[in-house]
Order: sequence, then structure tokens, then C-alpha cells
Amino acid sequence: PTRNPAPWTLMRSAILRASQTISSTPRHILRIKRINVHLHPVARAQAPVQRVSLCTARAKASMSGQGDGLSDASKIATDEGGYKPEIPSQEVISWFDRHSTSSARTRKVRGGNYVQIATVAPDGSPTCRTVVFRGWVETEDGQKALKMITDVRSEKVVHVAANPACEMVWWIAKTSEQYRIQGDLQLIGNDHDNKELVAQRKQQWGNLSDAAREQFFWESPGVPFSGAPSPPKGGRNEDGELIPAPDTFLLMLLWPKKVKYLRLTDNFAQNDHLTESGAWVSSRVNP
Repeated sequence: PTRNPAPWTLMRSAILRASQTISSTPRHILRIKRINVHLHPVARAQAPVQRVSLCTARAKASMSGQGDGLSDASKIATDEGGYKPEIPSQEVISWFDRHSTSSARTRKVRGGNYVQIATVAPDGSPTCRTVVFRGWVETEDGQKALKMITDVRSEKVVHVAANPACEMVWWIAKTSEQYRIQGDLQLIGNDHDNKELVAQRKQQWGNLSDAAREQFFWESPGVPFSGAPSPPKGGRNEDGELIPAPDTFLLMLLWPKKVKYLRLTDNFAQNDHLTESGAWVSSRVNP
């Protein structure tokens, strides 16, 4: 049987209407989500009304001249199907407790434990790089340090020897929260005086992936390329047993002194600082 040509006319009309609507709007901020055109008369009669959605909330913000700056990040994440938080509490609580909640919500997000660490070079210039947060170390008196790893041959080891001060920036995209953590870095090798921390280093070596362990058997970083490295596979011997951590492997601890917290969903800001008595004091501040 001959197909009724009416549906094709309907499709053409819908496309023309959409074209006329978007012709005055910059193309790069438009997103045509859906044009529902049902080609069969019976299906069309049973289907919902046809809809053309022309732009997301991001496009609307752009068209109105709004949305500039970091504060728009949380709105975009929510509009595009990201994390939709509950109404946040504006109660001032310890940054440790707050961070525990934030990290729990993003624990399964790939890259959620990537953080930025800035150190100071001997000439006073700042340097920054991305490292992996690997948990906490807690002392007997209750003080906590953020745990990472590094190579003894890396430039930040030279920086820490001259000035241990650093700042970590941890942006949690899913909840639109930023933590700026200032403190001192401490490097733990196999010959460190604190045997408890040396044991932590050994444990962390065993917790690494095979690929991560291999990196500490590579040639020195930052020097001219000398060919592809040939480290022991997975940091293991011929029997598949783990090779003890080489001297190049260091446990890196950040002992925090100040924390600046910002939540973009409601522009809540809080500062925490460590007192001489070892207690943390928290206070709300203007964002």
C-alpha cells in the first residue's frame, strides 16, 4: 500500500519551526533535545504532543549574560543530570566531619581522590601538580595527616627540604565543594626515625597497583629521555613476590594547619585553624 505523505509534511514543518526559532540564537549554546515526529497516523494519534526543547539551562544563562565564574559550576552540574544535593545545612562543624561526608558521597567517582598540591621552590616561585589522596594517618594524640606518595627524585622533595609549607586544593565536583588545606609536608623513607610511619610506608607500598609500583624503578624524572624503562613487572620478583619498596619510594604526609571551605550550592564558607593546644577552631566567614 502507498504510505500517506502527510507525516513527511509534518516532519518538514516541525524542522522549519525549530530552524526559525534558533536562527537568532548563537548555535554553540543551543542543544536540540528532541523532535518527536510519529510517521504513522495511528501512532501519532496515541502519542503525546510533539515537543521541541531548544536549549538547556546553561544556554539560557549564557543568553541572559549570567553564569560567568566558578559559582555557576554547581548549577550546570545539576541542570545536566549531576548530583542534586539536599538542602545543605549551614551549621558550622569540624572540617574533618564535613570532609568525611563529602568524600563518602563521591567515593565511587573516578578521579574523586585526585587533588592539587602546591609547594614553594627554593627561588620562591610556586609550583603545583596533581597527586592521589590515599587516606589518613592518625597519631596517638588524635592528629591527622593526609596521605600521599612521591618519588625521592621529584622536584617537590627539594622544595620540601627547603620549605615544607604547602597548600592542597580539593575540588569535589559532584557536591560543588572546595577545600583549601594549608599545612606542612613530611616525607617518610625507610630510614625515618618514626617506626610507626615507616610501617605505614611499607603498608602503602603493598597497597599500590602493580603499575604504580613500577614507576619507582623508572629512570630519574625530568632528565632527557633515555628510552622506555624496563622495571620489574609489577614491582615483583621472578616468583611473583613483592619486591621491598626501593629507596625512591616515599610516603608523603600533609599535616594541616588551616582549612578554607567553600560550598557553591549556597555560597557557604567556613575557615578552620589549628590552635597551639592542638584543637581545631571553626568559624563561618563571608564567601
